[in-house]
Amino acid sequence: MSKKLTISSIQKRKGVEPLVMITAYDALFSKLLSESADMLLVGDSLNMSFAGKSDTISATLEQMIYHTNAVCAGAPNSFIVADMPFGTYIDKESALKNSIEVFQQTQADCVKIEGGEDKAQIVKHLTDNGIAVCGHIGLLPQSVRSEGGYKVKGKTEEEAAATHKRCKSY
Repeated sequence: MSKKLTISSIQKRKGVEPLVMITAYDALFSKLLSESADMLLVGDSLNMSFAGKSDTISATLEQMIYHTNAVCAGAPNSFIVADMPFGTYIDKESALKNSIEVFQQTQADCVKIEGGEDKAQIVKHLTDNGIAVCGHIGLLPQSVRSEGGYKVKGKTEEEAAATHKRCKSY
């Protein structure tokens, strides 16, 4: 990638040109992957990948900050998305406090949260306060226990339309 993406350049490509996002957890892999991806995600799946956990729920904000710093160091010219771990955005105030911590302690360009319409007010609150947000709909790994496992969504046209509707309020 020759030039780092910005929120504006991402918005201009929406619906026009696909973007590639790859998950990275450390400096080495972010350096290797940065040439092949438009964006790098520091995912809360790191505990599944590194610690053999069965889900993403055990990832902490401190772990996400540590790994985001490593990814930012390895790919300083990449657009970096830091996943907000389970429990860090349950309401507008905690979401803002924790997102500010991520922005102050890392060079992340954006935070990612799971959910659709149910998180729209949190997304608005964050963006109103200068925090860029990437929404994540469909399969929601942080809801794996409440949903009774990993549930594929959007397999039928009706499910796909319902999933898409949940994100329109962003």
